[in-house]
Parts: sequence; C-alpha cells; structure tokens
Amino acid sequence: MKRVALLGSTALFGAGMIANSAMAADGIKLGVGGFFRTAYMATFDDDSEGEPGNERNTDGVFSDAEVHFTGSTVLDNGLEVGARIELEGEDDDGDQIDEAWIYFSGGFGEVRMGSTDDALTGACILPPGGTTNFSAFSPNQWGANTDGAADFPALSSNAACVGVDDREDAQKLVYISPSFGGFQLNLSYTPSGGDERHGDGVGAHIGMPTNDDEESRHNFSAYGTYSYEGNGWGLSAGAGGSFEGNVEQSPGPDRDEQQFYQTGVNLTFGNFAIGGTFEYYNNLVAFDPGDDVDAWVAGGGVAYTLDAWTFGAQYSHQLAEVDGGGNNDFTMDRAVLTANYALGPGIDLDGSVGYTWVDTDPEAADEVDDYDGLEIGIGTAITF
Repeated sequence: MKRVALLGSTALFGAGMIANSAMAADGIKLGVGGFFRTAYMATFDDDSEGEPGNERNTDGVFSDAEVHFTGSTVLDNGLEVGARIELEGEDDDGDQIDEAWIYFSGGFGEVRMGSTDDALTGACILPPGGTTNFSAFSPNQWGANTDGAADFPALSSNAACVGVDDREDAQKLVYISPSFGGFQLNLSYTPSGGDERHGDGVGAHIGMPTNDDEESRHNFSAYGTYSYEGNGWGLSAGAGGSFEGNVEQSPGPDRDEQQFYQTGVNLTFGNFAIGGTFEYYNNLVAFDPGDDVDAWVAGGGVAYTLDAWTFGAQYSHQLAEVDGGGNNDFTMDRAVLTANYALGPGIDLDGSVGYTWVDTDPEAADEVDDYDGLEIGIGTAITF
C-alpha cells in the first residue's frame, strides 16, 4: 500500500509540474452564441390516393435553433484549449444536446474529443447555390413528402455529406491537420457508432458499455481538402470516406459493414461560383436476406452574388438499387432556385422554389412511385 501511495504522490507531483509549466493568464470562460432558422413553406403534391402526396396542398412554419456555449484559452506554452456545447432550441426526441466536445490546438493541428461529426461529415464539400434553409442536398427545410422512401430503403432526402456512424454525433476522436500549401487532412475514430449520450453508456460509468445488435464499432473516417486562391478565381476540393470497422451481428441474417465515399469540387470566378458533388453509399441498409441496398447521390450548383443578394440554382439525383434478387431501383431528383439577401451582419433572408420527383422501377414500392411535388419557401437565418 505504501508503494501504491508513493507512486500516486509521484504522479500527482509530476502532473502538477506539467500544469504549472502550461498555465495561462486566464482560465476558460464560456461565451454564448448560436443560430435561429425559421421558414414558411407551402407544398403542392401530385400523387395517387393512399400515397404520400395524394394531391394535398399543405403549408407550415418550421424552426431550427441552437444555443452554443463556447470558450477557449491559450496557455503559456502556446497550446490552445477550448470547449463547445450545443443546446437544441427544440426538444429533439428527448436529446436536448446536439454536440459537445473539447479541443486542443497548436502547431500540430487540432484534436477534438466528444460528441461531434466524423471527418467526412465535418469537412465534406457541397456545391454552391443553396442557402441556410433551402438546398437540393438534404436541406434544413425539405417540403416534399418523400419520407415514403422508407418503404424502399433509400435516402428520404438527397443527402451527400453523410458518415457511417449510427448516430451522427456519436462520441469520437477527431484530428484536423495544419494546412500545408492549401492541403488539410481530417481523421476521426468512433469506438461505438450508436453511443452519443449518457443513456447510451458513454457518460460516467463502471464497466464498458455493451453494443446492441447491428450497432457499428471501430468506425474510421478520413477526408482531405485543398483550397487555392488565385487572381480573381479560387478552387476548393475534397475527397474521402467513412468506414464501419465491425457490426454487432443479430440473431438473424448478418449485415455487411458500410463504406461511404464522397467527393466535391467548387470553382469561383469573381462573383460567380460553380461546383459539383458525389457520394456513394456501399451497403446503405440491409434489405431482405441476401439483398443489400447500394445508393449514390450526385449533382451540382451555381451561385451569383450581386451586392447583398446571392442567387443560386442546384440539382441533385439519387439512385438506390437492391444488390441481390429484388432488382428494384429507386430514383429521386430535385431542382431548386434560391435567393438570399444579407439584411445585416449575421442576419439573412432567403427563399426558394423547388421541384422534387420520384420513381421506382419496377413499380414495386407503391407508396413512393410516380410522386412529384412543388415547394415554395421563404425563411430567415440569424446567427448570434
């Protein structure tokens, strides 16, 4: 016992010496920020009786808000230490916290630990032409009644910036390298893809948490970006992947591990911007025994800035197909026109007209086949 006590005292003394050499003039003090986004939308459906649209004309007001608590300090040795906690403005199925993580930053880059996006999701490139509220790629507000895609295992919106974690903000380690001549590398490791909150077993604990059936483990993501600013023009590009390391097998048929790959490139010429993106989903979801669904989303966009106005257009296409005996294909296309007006610092008004259409081949998924919908929206986005 004396030897244990001596070792403990020695460790505490050493830790104290390190802390003293890295003291900062002031500790971390949290500040408050965040955003409030809201939009009024009307959707005009064209579909058959019993299907998602059923020629319904619906409208509503939709909001998304978060309060961010952030703070950092720079120690005497140059190391920056900080924290970020994101509080949802609305209760999200009992999960009031969105992301929560700490970071250490210096000449080596930045290391984050906590609940946050994986490397692909956090750094991926999407094309210009979207606004805070409206886009052709899984926007903040999507009015078309395409959630019936759940009857055919596809993406209910044309998302092109998604990692493999069961919960997007599962607890993980993230590394962001310094920028070398415009190149930057993002890496992340997620021990358990479904563990984000204390109730998932990743808070204060005794014993390691168990993994549920079909929960992913040992997930890894890598995404590299490159940016260049020329004389009157610029380039930003990125590519990477997100990979499940293992999936806890259930008593039924085993599910294969997922691998998602994403790339994007944008070009700017003065006030004009153009770009495109692509994401491939290998084993998007398990379907019937022996069948897996693979999918991909591709598209592009353009934007033009005129004083406080930015006008944009985007198009996206999704194809999901059963890789096995089902031989079913699901396609969803979406086109939007957008406008954004910078009313003041951190205060934007935006609007959109969008058209979304869905088809299946053959017509097996009755509730999503031959659907199309027209959307009109106007919104605000306030950052504070």
